[in-house]
Amino acid sequence: MSMNDSWYRASVGDVTQRDALQGDITTDVCIVGAGFTGLSAALELAEAGVRVTVLEAEQVGWGCSGRNGGQINPGLGCDHGRVVAELGADDARKVWQLTLDGVELLRSRVKRHNIDCDLKAGILLVANKARHVPELQSWQHELEALGYDQLAFYDRDALQSLLKADYQAGVMDWGGGDLHPLKYALGLASAAEAAGAQILERSAVLGYEEDGRTVTIRTAAGQVHAQHLLLAGNAYLGKLLPWYRKGFMPIGSYVGATRPLGELATQLIPSRAAVCDMNTLIDYYRLSADNRLLFGGRASARDAQPNALRATMRERMALVFPALAEEDFEYLWGGQVAMTMSKAPVFGRLGRRTLFAQGYSGQGVALAGMAGKLMAQTVQGDAAGFDLMARAKHWPVPPGAPLQTAIRALALLWYRLQDSR
Repeated sequence: MSMNDSWYRASVGDVTQRDALQGDITTDVCIVGAGFTGLSAALELAEAGVRVTVLEAEQVGWGCSGRNGGQINPGLGCDHGRVVAELGADDARKVWQLTLDGVELLRSRVKRHNIDCDLKAGILLVANKARHVPELQSWQHELEALGYDQLAFYDRDALQSLLKADYQAGVMDWGGGDLHPLKYALGLASAAEAAGAQILERSAVLGYEEDGRTVTIRTAAGQVHAQHLLLAGNAYLGKLLPWYRKGFMPIGSYVGATRPLGELATQLIPSRAAVCDMNTLIDYYRLSADNRLLFGGRASARDAQPNALRATMRERMALVFPALAEEDFEYLWGGQVAMTMSKAPVFGRLGRRTLFAQGYSGQGVALAGMAGKLMAQTVQGDAAGFDLMARAKHWPVPPGAPLQTAIRALALLWYRLQDSR
């Protein structure tokens, strides 16, 4: 499926077309993937004076970085308590701080590089059912115990001042927010190039070899010889990582954009905050700058065509906002999200010169940027943050697409059963 199906792509107009790799080149660091992870690493390295070349199989932001829901969250996809159980309280607190730093990194880059990406503050986590309310309050108290002071609880009645929808309660996180993800990716790319990075598009990597002194990365039309290789393809890495090192499975996720709703948009979401519910198979939505409702969710075990999910997604949207029961989506698109069993990301090394980071499990807008920075720091000799994140343990993902699809389908069925309770 093409990124051209998305409202994000339609709304940015003409974009820079970059050259493809031709022949052999030499660089200090080669990065595979021009999404948030790779572009963040490229910007960090280029600003430090490191020669860096990014190879992108399609165009900048073509994968999840340019198609996602645009919601910015601190934290990992898993509960903080799970991180404590695995890493201990002190290191878990360091991980939490890294995720906060990831949000601040995003904001500071938008400001410093003047990236026009519709960035705004506020994300609202809402309880679908009465049993979710104690969980919501427990989550709030857990983060406040870490010193996080950006959260405000709203009971069912008070929530109506923020969101005209039928939920049991909500917590507003003013430390989170939302943005236009493709505009942000394109802005990161421009900033990285201005700092000296080279970004080559339509240059799919076929393989790579490390000989102890360098890594040679091959495409159909050339080779890159580098001191270090950073794999930043996330759900679109293909076979560039051994199956037992991936640690994630790609899950299809979909977003629809309505027509511009005018004044109705702010009537539905008076706070204009991004919203995410507490089901396992979540609905998430927000308003665009031109007052479209961007409504996402409906995970799929297969890479389904978005139109096959149109009716289901319209029903979900109408359940949340009955006033939109007759509305259709002007744009409907999807892509692959890299989900891990634990919902914590996967960081790791292959050999002496290759690093990878992926599996952000829906938290990638800020977390991927921090992952790119940590990889860049590691290349420059400071591996403390990267090695901390790499300590998380992950179940290996079984090889073979048919088996993976069957496992995904069973997992999604289980999640639906959980959500129906």
